[in-house]
Amino acid sequence: MKKYIPFIVLFGIIPWTLPAQKVQHIIKLWQDSICVEYHVEQIDSITFEAIVEPVVGEFSIASNKKVAFAPGNLQYIPASDTWLFAANQYDYIGTRNMAGSTFADTIDLFAWSTDTDPSTAWGVTLEDNNDLFAGNFVDWGTAIDDGNTWRTLTANEWEYLRASRKNAKQLIGIGAVNGTNGIILLPDNWVAPEGITFKSGYSSQEYSYTAFAEHQSFTEEQWNLMQSAGAVFLPCAGFRLGSSLAYMQLGGLYWTASPHAAYGPRFASYFLFMCDGAGVGYDLRSGGNAVRLIKDL
Repeated sequence: MKKYIPFIVLFGIIPWTLPAQKVQHIIKLWQDSICVEYHVEQIDSITFEAIVEPVVGEFSIASNKKVAFAPGNLQYIPASDTWLFAANQYDYIGTRNMAGSTFADTIDLFAWSTDTDPSTAWGVTLEDNNDLFAGNFVDWGTAIDDGNTWRTLTANEWEYLRASRKNAKQLIGIGAVNGTNGIILLPDNWVAPEGITFKSGYSSQEYSYTAFAEHQSFTEEQWNLMQSAGAVFLPCAGFRLGSSLAYMQLGGLYWTASPHAAYGPRFASYFLFMCDGAGVGYDLRSGGNAVRLIKDL
């Protein structure tokens, strides 16, 4: 499987006039703050990639373990076998995951990833035979080759983050960011940027699209300040059942790395939130849910 996440290489073409008036071109490449110069004639090709940095906040997922979140939901481009992260934390693909009865150009709703059958690898499948998903979990993080070690949170880690870390209730709340509904997770040592007020908790309404923005709403500029202070946003990316899509802007279902043994090998656990609450639930493994990876600190 092709693994790809780009890292940035800065360069410039600099004309250099020699005494003989012959013009040569030099390319400067920086890596790890070291500059190396090459004459254009020495270079056959240059590959440009971009280093992906996690969100700066630190989040406790156990009494002795902290993580940082990926900068956006996981995405996949089938045609080029390319894995990447959404450009913004509030981005999600939604109904554009499907082009009729087949996957669209880019997708972000995946079945649970297992090693049972080649057709279920990474969850990039519309297969609804849950017997094909009965094997061991294969972490999406191993598909990202960018120098970071990404992985998927377990169900217990999500629960600790949501409810057991210090001041847990004050560090989570629904809201809308740049017009997108979702849930906001604040880092352990949250300090609100100047001019930002965060309202923790949930709405008293049920199954409501409007309750998120009514609870609190942030512009793109306000969110940039919050993100710089370590805040994480999970959009209401909805879910997929076969080729059918639902729940966009109404709820978020994010896969965990945990099977749900009590209900047999056809089920796995997810982190679920709606306007009125959040917690860990379970679903058939063939269902298409969102994925947000983390990096251990």
